[in-house]
Amino acid sequence: MNPWRRGRFHGSGPPQLLFGHMWEDPTLECRRFPPGARIFAIASAGCTARTLSAHGCHVTAVDLNPTQLAYAQSRGPHRPGAADRALALLRRLAPLAGWSTTHLETFLHLADPAAQLPYWRQHLDTARFRFALDTLLGPRVLRLFYRSPLLAQLPANFGAVLRQRLERGFARHPNRHNPYLHCLFAGVPVPSPDPLLPIAWHHADAAAFLLAVPRHSFDGLTLSNILDGAPPAYAARLHQAIAHAAVPGAPVLLRSFAEPPTPLTLDPAIEDRALLWGQITVPPPASAHSAQTTSRWPAPDTPAPPHPES
Repeated sequence: MNPWRRGRFHGSGPPQLLFGHMWEDPTLECRRFPPGARIFAIASAGCTARTLSAHGCHVTAVDLNPTQLAYAQSRGPHRPGAADRALALLRRLAPLAGWSTTHLETFLHLADPAAQLPYWRQHLDTARFRFALDTLLGPRVLRLFYRSPLLAQLPANFGAVLRQRLERGFARHPNRHNPYLHCLFAGVPVPSPDPLLPIAWHHADAAAFLLAVPRHSFDGLTLSNILDGAPPAYAARLHQAIAHAAVPGAPVLLRSFAEPPTPLTLDPAIEDRALLWGQITVPPPASAHSAQTTSRWPAPDTPAPPHPES
């Protein structure tokens, strides 16, 4: 089962609001999707869908979680989701990691990437911070809050990997102009524009929805990280659905917290100012042979291997 279907990171009960805003930088999508394009998006908190609509795209936004979809569609005052509350708790613990308010504010207002990384390493990347991050993002702690299929997607040393991703971003993007960094470290909400064109909102599974629409309905797709924790059978089904619904050569963005199979060079994850993603991939075309596909995108006609569920 796709873990996003439950609408909860852990435990049982009705679906929850997981994300009050999206940790995705939609400028990546705006660079690839021209105004007037027909775009399929995962609704989540609605940020990417609204930005693409403001960009002039005709957006169809879909989500499995009815609570999340209702929030994205109404998008009244910002409300923190489960993920946002967890980050807020970590921010309150920052002084225990040796972070002073002065050093943090100075760092957030730097605008020269060449100066940002040395300042980070000197003042904020403390031994206490590294120990706390490694502990809190270790498997034993994360199992208390997240389901096993989602955790299986994360690198075993996720704390160290996340610090590397942050440093990669500090060396590339000016802190002062990065709203995702200010949100991550200071809790400042990322602004989201008002839609320019109406957004079509649907409560549905992404693969099922894409298989049901007419062939070649979309000029581009942005799928968030819906395959993190999903079984290979679902990845194969989504691959088939994209091949059906997308025009040939349509750009498709799929984010993941997983590490890339090879070191990043020109991977779009480097461009994403949210700083958290391990890779942003594009699935192979439906006609690709199995030798050309990856483990995340099984060949459509190949039986998927078993996937352990907890």
